[in-house]
Amino acid sequence: MKKENVLVIAVICIVVGGVWAYNNMKSTDLKAFDTATPGNASGQIQRATTIDWQAYDQGMGLAEKQDKPIFLYFHADWCTYCRKLKQTTFLDTAVLNYLKDNFISIMVDSDKNKELSTQWRVKGLPTLWFLRSDASKISSIPGYVNETQLLQVLKYIHTKNYDKMTLNEFVKTL
Repeated sequence: MKKENVLVIAVICIVVGGVWAYNNMKSTDLKAFDTATPGNASGQIQRATTIDWQAYDQGMGLAEKQDKPIFLYFHADWCTYCRKLKQTTFLDTAVLNYLKDNFISIMVDSDKNKELSTQWRVKGLPTLWFLRSDASKISSIPGYVNETQLLQVLKYIHTKNYDKMTLNEFVKTL
């Protein structure tokens, strides 16, 4: 084997190993930062590290009891943009904390619960529904949204500005 070929193989191995290490370290670093407790050496406050997903019926009951709006997320394991949401938007600390503090989050696998998907007229995935605490519809978003977009929508829904202005008008006030 020529020296050039060995060198190319070595470089490829290093790059692949580096990408793998970066991806594994990235998720570990996020968990370490987000789970810091008050009064520790880093001085960080405790943060949500995952969304507190509820089952459909349980979440609907909690929302009414706690008088909180509902974030209803339809997904499937095979859905590329659903996975992207989980790997990006749903890991954002601001999104996690806003959902935890202000919403009841419900996740529905559209393959496993076709009745609910039909009831909510889910045509594509992912589909995000926003509901009042009594389960009446406010609005939905089909497809992927990044963390900035989702946070703007969550604030819009939580503050009930959907009764006063459009989302675009609301975003201009932020």
